[in-house]
This record gives sequence, C-alpha cells and structure tokens, in this order.
Amino acid sequence: MNRFTLLTGVLFVSLLADEVSLETIEVQKTAFDPSIQQLSEEEARKSYAVTLQERLERDVSFSAVTDNKGEMALSFRGLGFRATGYIEDDIPLYRSVNGFTDPKFIMTDATLEMNDGSTTGSLGVSPMGGEVLIYTHIPDRIHTASLYTTISNNDIYAYSSAGSRIDQFYIQADVGYYKQDSYHLSSDFTPTPLQPKGKRLNSDVLQKNLSLKAGIFIGDNTHIAAKIALKRSEFGIPPNVTIDPNHSLVWNDFSRISDKSLDSFYLYGDYNSENFTLTLRGYHDNYQDIYDIFQDQRYTVLAYPSLLYDDSRTGALVKGVFESETHHTTLTALYERNEHRRKGGSFENARYQADTLKLSALHQWNISDTWQLDGGVSYTQLSSKEASDGSALQPPEDKTAFDAQLKLTYTLSDDLLYGSIANKHRMPAMVEMFTFFPWTIPNPGLKPERSLQYTLGYQHDFKPHTYLDLSLYYYDIKDLIIKENQVHYINRESAIHYGAELRIHTKKIKNHKIQLAYAYAHTRDSLDNPLILIPEHQLTLEDTITLSPELEAFFAYRYHSSRFSPNSAENDLNTLYKLKSYNTVDLQLAYRLGKATQIRIGANNLLDSNYEWRYGYPSKGREYYFSLEWKLP
Repeated sequence: MNRFTLLTGVLFVSLLADEVSLETIEVQKTAFDPSIQQLSEEEARKSYAVTLQERLERDVSFSAVTDNKGEMALSFRGLGFRATGYIEDDIPLYRSVNGFTDPKFIMTDATLEMNDGSTTGSLGVSPMGGEVLIYTHIPDRIHTASLYTTISNNDIYAYSSAGSRIDQFYIQADVGYYKQDSYHLSSDFTPTPLQPKGKRLNSDVLQKNLSLKAGIFIGDNTHIAAKIALKRSEFGIPPNVTIDPNHSLVWNDFSRISDKSLDSFYLYGDYNSENFTLTLRGYHDNYQDIYDIFQDQRYTVLAYPSLLYDDSRTGALVKGVFESETHHTTLTALYERNEHRRKGGSFENARYQADTLKLSALHQWNISDTWQLDGGVSYTQLSSKEASDGSALQPPEDKTAFDAQLKLTYTLSDDLLYGSIANKHRMPAMVEMFTFFPWTIPNPGLKPERSLQYTLGYQHDFKPHTYLDLSLYYYDIKDLIIKENQVHYINRESAIHYGAELRIHTKKIKNHKIQLAYAYAHTRDSLDNPLILIPEHQLTLEDTITLSPELEAFFAYRYHSSRFSPNSAENDLNTLYKLKSYNTVDLQLAYRLGKATQIRIGANNLLDSNYEWRYGYPSKGREYYFSLEWKLP
C-alpha cells in the first residue's frame, strides 16, 4: 500500500466514530505543568526576537553553540543541540542529517512553551534536553489578519497572516520574509588579516516562508486538518576571523549554503469523547540544500563542485489519552523514516537511511488534593543502514533504548514542590555514525548517549505581586558523544552536569513588570574538561514600564560569564580557549495607536559590546530598529 494512502486512511478512521454532543474540542494546548515555561508572543516583540532561535537564546536555559556546518545552534542546559525536541501541534519538527532542527526558519505568531525535561513529554518520556512546544493559532472568527514588519541597520523583516473561520471550517495563511545583507560589528572589534572593521564577511541571509492550513470540526468531537509549509533560504556562513588567508584552506572556512528548501506536508486528526482523546498525525518533509566550499575569502572560486544534500522524512503518530477523575493515561506510537542522499562535490554519491520506532506509556495519578504522581516509560528502536558511499562498511546493528521517568508533585496553598528522576537516551544522528566527507572517519557502532537526570523544583506565589520559581538539576551522562579532532565521533566515558535556575516575576513596584532570571551550570567530562560553549553563569533582568495607557518602555540587561571554545580556526577540538564574559543592554519604546496598531523603536546591544559566541566568531554590535505591528480589531 502506498505510504501516503496509508497515512491519509489512518487520519480518517476517527470519522467513523459515533458523534456525541460535547463542547468544541481544544486541539492546541496541553494541560499546564509547573515544569513548563511559557514564552509569550508579546515578550518576543519587546526583545526584537523575530525567529524562534532568537526567542529561545534570550532564556537563561539556552546557550549558543555550533552545528556541523558552522552555523549557530542552541543547547538546552549544555546538553547539546541534538538533545532538545521541537514539537509543533504534536508533530516533531524535521531534523537534518546531523540531528539539527533549524529554528531560524520559524517566524510565526505561534504560542511557545518550554518543557525543562523534568516532566513527561508530549510524545513520551521527554528528550534529554527537554522540549520546545509550538502551538499554531486557529482562527476564531470570520476574519483575522495581522501584519508585523521591522527595519534595522542590519536587516528587514516582514510577517503577515490572515485567517477565517466560518461555522466549523477554518483556513489560516502565514507569510514571512527576512533579508540581511550583512551585520555590523562592534566599534571595539579589533581587525584581523581576514576581517576588517565594519560589516561582517559573508553574513548575508535571505529567508522566505509560506504556510497554509485548513481544517474542519465535524460535530463537537472530531477535527481534521491539513497543512503545507514551504521554506526557502540562502545564506553565507561567516568565517573564523582568526584565519590567516595566506595559509592552506580549512574545509569550512569559506562556505555558503544556497537554494536551501524545506517543504512540509502535515495531516491532523483529533477525536474527543467524554473520557477519551485520540490524536492522529501524518507528516512528510522534503529537504534540499547546496553546500558550496570556496578557496578564497571573496567566495568566487569553488574548492569542489557544488555538493547537494537531498533528504526526506515520513512519519506517523497515534496517541490515545484515557481520563478519569484521578487518573490520566497516555499511550503513544510513532514511526519515522529518514533518508539522506549526498550528490556531487567531487565525492562519491552516498545514501543513508534511518527508521525510528518509539512506543510510550505515560500515567498521571492525582493521589489527593496535594499529591500528584507522574510516570512514563518509552521504548525506542533505531534501525539505520548505509546504502552506499564507497567505504564498504557493514550496516550497523539496531540500537535500542528504554527510558523511564518518575515525578512527584506536592501542592499546598501558595507553594509547590516537585522532584523528578529520569533515565534517558539520545540516539546518534546519521552524521555521527557515517562519513559525509572523505576526511571524516565513520563510526556506525556509536552507542546511544544516556543520562540519569535528577531535578528538584520549588515555586511560591507571594500574592498578589511576586512569583518565584527555583529549579535544581543534576545530570549524570554516560557514553557522551563528542567529536574528536574534527574527523571522528566517539563515546566518551562519562560527564556530569549540575546547576540551578531561578526566575522571579514581580509587579511590586507600581507600573513596573520586572523579571529576573539566573542560571548556574557546572560541567565536566571524564577527562575533567568542561563542556564547550556553556557559560557557568547567566543573568537577565527585564523591566516593562507602563508610562501611560499608550506608551510602554522595555529594558533588558544580560550577563554571560566566560565559556570554553575549541580552536575552530585550526579545527583543533582538543585545545580550548576561554572566551571573555560580556554584558548587553537592550531598550525599546512601544506606542499604541488605537486598538489595531502599535509602533516600536529600540536598540539591541546598546553598549556596543564586543563579544564572541565562539572563538573567532564576533557577534553583532549595536543595532537600531523600527517596527510596525497591526492586527485586525
């Protein structure tokens, strides 16, 4: 049977169920959990965070790291960018061959939540690095529309959406456009033989997004929908500024990605009865990019012919939820196939495949008004094979993992206390097991990374003005997957990682909404080396000041302590550099023009701080912007 026919058939099985008279079902949100942080759309506007990555990296739980191609990625609590799950409306977002979900593509008005991993996840035991949960909006009236556009001294961004709901039918369209010719470095940046003062080399970006979703509510208990999302991008990967242009080429120093595309096709089915909910999802993604490596800093002479990556992913999900007055049970089955093909670049063509099966059972028991017990188990099997690439490797054996999680919550009046223990695994990505360039060494026998995680949390509501949230965690990691000397992924024996996060929200001062967040992280592997690019201390202080009913000011201060970075200029991952700590200050004024329109002016990195997010990679200097937001009243 054709795979798409099967997925479509599964989604419509729920239509055969008898209809009952219930309230309109809610398909967007999960029950709020004390371990979940909500990242509001309004907070993103205040901080000029137009992509999902920008919204997340402002949170003290996340740190900027690098992926395999030198692009910036995000690591949750230092667990690596591959350890965090990104879920949109119960569908895991596409991951590239290196296990990277690209959050720079996401530019919508969706609601965001962050699960820190101490509670069970939306699709089973939560991933090692927690989950980022994305809930897209469904129109609730005949006409909805919005427009948001921003112009800065570095870039231009525009986003618009329009939707309609008539009776039980709805349709929603979203369009995004982003263009950056380059970005300005801090005036304190010291020039190098490769990088002069002023604008960053090879830092141009062009992104275009389009999505269309349509659905229908049948009766009061059944919902079906379909969505198509088309994403296009091309950009330069800025080189390490410490490179000596007169020395021999390092493979990724002068590189660009062109014609990057991701086409996603989603199918949704939801059925609710009084004590039972059925969720069905089918999804398919096509991904391509052209990766060019150049011989010179002018990006005019190719070192190799253009290299084409051609990926696809197909998956299906079935989730059933059974509820009673004191018990809540969730059963989930997920199957996914990923195929990767490499073509060109003067290398032999290669094809790899990975099939993932995940079965999960979760249970929540409300023991009393004050005690709640949550638990879950998940079984994951990864079957991968190297179809061809000339290295004559035997296909790797199937990899299996058994995960379990237990959480106890105590609630009394204005206090909440919880403790969690979990055994979790991260399957190696295909790029970690197989070779994609002739100078890398494959390791198909790589073991899954595993972690025993302990979390203790406390929350208190100092009514009516202040709220405190404290979380302590300890991660004991075995078979840590690391990259050795740029050519080989290996399992390091172990690593420990412990830390604390504190969040305080207060309106104690009239007309002020203050948020203070602090994170401490201590990391060491079995060789007593720190995990790279993870700051030991992070601090953010934000204040939203209401100056009048129409005028609002926003202030944000951020501190990142020193971090350790490998010598990426010479591809020496065993030599660590200590990056200096840095501070940034952001300011914004927002003025509301009636019910529909709001304008914002602001500056990011107002102090023009000169800092690196990794060795040899300076960040943006001072940035000014103006934005206009309009929503249909």
